[in-house]
Parts: sequence; structure tokens; C-alpha cells
Amino acid sequence: MKPYCETVAQYVLPTMRALIAKRLMEKYKLTQQNAALKLGLTQSAISQYMRNLRGSKIKSIEKDENINKEIEIFVDRIASGDLDSLKTLDAFCSICKLIRKKKLLCSIHIKLFPELKDCRICLE
Repeated sequence: MKPYCETVAQYVLPTMRALIAKRLMEKYKLTQQNAALKLGLTQSAISQYMRNLRGSKIKSIEKDENINKEIEIFVDRIASGDLDSLKTLDAFCSICKLIRKKKLLCSIHIKLFPELKDCRICLE
């Protein structure tokens, strides 16, 4: 059985990175290379996010108003250079915790492991 953190790494983080990369490029007109540098990724990863080859598995994250607001704040801070490495990690973790508390990961985890239908780990 995969722990929820592994499911987060496989599904949530790519979705978050895709949303962040797309917004950096659209709102701040960054190139794929510059967005990659800001996110510590490769240009090819950004290209895959832009073409929806990666990071498009959890549509509920994209549709959630509160998560979008937090991602928008995060994007603005990344673009402004306001974040050091520790603040970047903290912001990623805060958004991930919000996703878990809103139960947006539960449906994926339960599809993978139906016996987890009564799981409450993400809510703790």
C-alpha cells in the first residue's frame, strides 16, 4: 500500500507545479526556461506541464477557489523573488495541507486502495 505522501508526490505535486508554471508564464510572461529556473525544474518538465502531458490528473485542484487563491499568492511571491528556499518549501507544504484537508486527495487514494474508504489521515 502506498502512503498518502507517495500519492501526493505522484498526483498532487505535478498538478501544483503545472498550475504554478502555467501562471508564471501567462501572468508574468516568463519563458519556459525562466519558469524552470524559478521552480528548480527543467525546461522539458515545464514544456510537459504546458502541453498537459504532466500534472493534469487532479482537476478538482484546478477548480477549487481557495487553492487557486493560495497558488496565485505563491506565484506572485515566486515572480517577485520574495521567497527563499525555506519559504518556498513552506508555501508548497501549506498548499498541499489545504488540498488534503479539503479531501481532494481522498478520491484518488480510495480508487487506488478501496479499503481506505474510512481513512481520516489527511484530516489530522
